[in-house]
Amino acid sequence: MQITCYQYAGPHTTQQISIMTIFLTAVRCKLTRALHTMTSKTTVMAQKRRYFKQLRIAQFRALIELSRGKGFAATAAALDLSTPSVWQQVRSLEQEFGVPLVNVIRQHVELTEQGKLLAELAQPVVAGFDSIIEQFTTLAGSIPLRLSIASPANILVNELPAPIRRYHEQFQDVELSLLDLSSNSARKLVEAGEVDLAVVGQIDSTLSKTLIADQVTTFPFMLVCPVDHAILAKKRITVKSLVRYPLVMSSQGTNTRTRLDAVFSKADVLDKRRIVFETSSKDLLLQYVAAGFGITIVPLSPRYNLRAGAPYGDVRQLEFRNLSKTFGVEEIVILRGRHRREPEHQRAFRQLVLSLSTA
Repeated sequence: MQITCYQYAGPHTTQQISIMTIFLTAVRCKLTRALHTMTSKTTVMAQKRRYFKQLRIAQFRALIELSRGKGFAATAAALDLSTPSVWQQVRSLEQEFGVPLVNVIRQHVELTEQGKLLAELAQPVVAGFDSIIEQFTTLAGSIPLRLSIASPANILVNELPAPIRRYHEQFQDVELSLLDLSSNSARKLVEAGEVDLAVVGQIDSTLSKTLIADQVTTFPFMLVCPVDHAILAKKRITVKSLVRYPLVMSSQGTNTRTRLDAVFSKADVLDKRRIVFETSSKDLLLQYVAAGFGITIVPLSPRYNLRAGAPYGDVRQLEFRNLSKTFGVEEIVILRGRHRREPEHQRAFRQLVLSLSTA
C-alpha cells in the first residue's frame, strides 16, 4: 500500500483543513483495513505451520526404534530414512512436549525417563496404526475391482474390441462394464462421476475443466455413396455439388451434424439440402446409403475403409472419398475425471487403448 505525505507549507483555510481531515480519515481507514488483513493472513499462516508441526506417526515410530537401544544411524536404516530426518523427528517431539527425550553421550544414545514413558505410551498407538494398514490391505483385496466405460457404438465396434480383449486377458479379476451411448451422453456421465472412462468423438476442441482428455486417433470426414453414383464422376466434389443429391444425415444435436450444418451454412446452401433420413448410428447411415436412399458425409474410422468393397444390406457396394479438407476431422479421445485419483487398473486400460491406437 502506498501512502503519500504532504509537507506543511503555511496556514490553511477552514475549507483546506476540512479537506485534510477527510483525507487523513480515509488514510486511517485504509491502514486499519490493511493491518486487519495482514493479521488475518498471519493467523492463517501460523495455523498452517502449526498443522505441519503436529504429531505424526513417523515421529513416534522413530522414538520407539531408539528405545530399542539403536543409535540414530541404525534407526534411520531400519526406517529407511536419513539420519538427519530421524534427528528432526525426535526434536519435533521434544518441542511438542517441552521436555528432553534423548540423551546423547559420545556415540551412545539413550532415552530420558520422559522419553521412555512416551515411547511406552506410543507403542500401542503405532501398532494399532500398522494393524489398520494390514487389515485394510487384507480386506480391500476381497472388494472386486470395477471399470465402467461409455462410448458410441461405432467406436465400441471398430476401435475397442482389440484393447478390450487384451485387457480382459490381463485383468481377469476386473469387472468390466461397457455402455453404448452417444459421445455427448458419455461425456456427461464422466463429468458426473457415473462412469470411469469415456472413449468419444469430439469436433470442438474445448473441454470442461473437470475432465482430462488423451487423444486416441482422428477420423476424417468421408463422403460415402454407392460405387456407381453420379457424384463420383466429378473431378472436384464441392459443398454445393453435395446438396444436389438426397442426403442421409446424422441426427441433430450430434457432433457430426453440428459440423456439417456449420459447413453447409458457410457455403450458403443450408436450406437447399434434401434430407431423406436421419440417425445417430453410423452403421445405419451406411446401410441406407447402400440401399440407395442417398449419400452421406460422416467421420469414419480407417477400419471402415476395409469394408469399402463389401456389400451393405443386399443392394449395393459403397465408395469412400476423403473430404477432410472441406469438413475437417473428428478427434477421438479417452476422457477421465480431473479431480479423481486414477486407480492402477483404470490407468492400465487407458494406456492399452492409447498404445494400440498407435500400433
